[in-house]
Amino acid sequence: MNLDVALRESIVRVCGVPADQVTSASTLADLGIDSLTAAEIITDVEIRAGIELPMDVLRGLDQMRTVGEVVGHLQAGVGRPPV
Repeated sequence: MNLDVALRESIVRVCGVPADQVTSASTLADLGIDSLTAAEIITDVEIRAGIELPMDVLRGLDQMRTVGEVVGHLQAGVGRPPV
């Protein structure tokens, strides 16, 4: 499973929002994602995608605004938050 699909499915499951509301332009705040929810989503993504994500990913979520930014970050190397 790719990271984009895993992330979107995890957001739907954890946040309980309809799948059609999770777009690349969706803001994390609009989806109800705070630091605790982000940790739950990252754990769920790890399980769904069968990978282990470094803690930098969770810290990076605080700096990102949209689902698209998170997906881009995950696909770009999984580990370093944007500068």
